[in-house]
Amino acid sequence: MLNAMELAFGRFGSTQSSPIGTYVNMRTLAYYQQASDGVLPSAGIWHLVSTNASLPIATLASTINTALGSAYTAASFHAYSSGTDALSASQLGQVCNDA
Repeated sequence: MLNAMELAFGRFGSTQSSPIGTYVNMRTLAYYQQASDGVLPSAGIWHLVSTNASLPIATLASTINTALGSAYTAASFHAYSSGTDALSASQLGQVCNDA
């Protein structure tokens, strides 16, 4: 699934400068919306699903379902929270394709 996400939506690493848009982290099913170019939160790999920074979450789920053939709903996703979604030092290097 992570490889399919990368092919469909690209890949941005944590703390990487990235363009405006709506991103999803499939490790935690968190989404992050930024209205200007900026740095992504430290949570692992992010996928740019849309350049719309206010994409409705139902549309986010639908877009991912179309690309993956999955059955996510808006309730499957939550807004990024540094308290629950951030990577800890013990998790670094545990991301798929991080060679």
